[in-house]
Amino acid sequence: MTKSNIFFTTDPAKLFLPWMSMLMTFIAVLVLAGGMATYSSVTRWQRTVSGSLTVQIPTYTELGASRGEMVDREIETTLTILRSSEGVLGATVLSDRQMSDLMAPWLGENAVITELPLPKLIDVTVDPNSRLDIAQIKSDLATQVPSAILDSHRIWLTPLLRISSGIIKLIGFILVLLSLTAAFTVIYATRTSLTVHEPVIALVHMMGAGDLYVTQQYASRSFQLTLLGSLFGFFLTLPIMAGVSFFIQGASFDFILKQSLSLGQWAVLLSVPFLLSVLAFITTFKTVMNYLKRFL
Repeated sequence: MTKSNIFFTTDPAKLFLPWMSMLMTFIAVLVLAGGMATYSSVTRWQRTVSGSLTVQIPTYTELGASRGEMVDREIETTLTILRSSEGVLGATVLSDRQMSDLMAPWLGENAVITELPLPKLIDVTVDPNSRLDIAQIKSDLATQVPSAILDSHRIWLTPLLRISSGIIKLIGFILVLLSLTAAFTVIYATRTSLTVHEPVIALVHMMGAGDLYVTQQYASRSFQLTLLGSLFGFFLTLPIMAGVSFFIQGASFDFILKQSLSLGQWAVLLSVPFLLSVLAFITTFKTVMNYLKRFL
């Protein structure tokens, strides 16, 4: 630590600031990591499914009877409608192998899907830059293939994006609240320290030390104590994030949540201790300077 002419051994901030910064960093990093993971997952979902549609053709009636050759005719009619629609780049019927891979997370790798009353699925690739007339496609299918069920991922993705946007805004509010709390905590600790060391500060002033010198002593110490606690708080989050990632992977939630953060996102998380320390430095600097101008 920087050598100081002010003795801080009896300073309450000696333990208070590291503990405060550790707690603030711990909460901020976990909240920020959750927000970035949510954003990455939603972005991945949007990129994956926003340009596709799915059409289901039932292979059995509601009473459990096979629809036989009618399914093949309906598939051909559906493909014709889809491929002739503006904005549709392609339409493909999923094979039994593809259906098996699709259902594996729920039914297991060895499930025999041919014995299940699953519908035929048609995967439709859409130009994401086009204004696809979904209503018209639904109307054509309802007229020519009444049994077909059109599933537009854009329909359920919209409320999902709205929810994720709300989560991200909430996380932003929490981070702002944590920053304000940290600033007020630093102000309180600094003013308490100034009161404790007021005789020493007055003596140093009499010996010729200016306001800037005393302010730098306090601000530098505040920065160092906050950085020490913040780094400790950051490293405390690592086993928790590793545990959450392991749980997600073990629970087969990978198709819902992105397991790992990018290097850029890790850089953002690593910057939290330093940003909090800079905030403590600036807050302490202004607090001490205002105090010295008023009372000394």
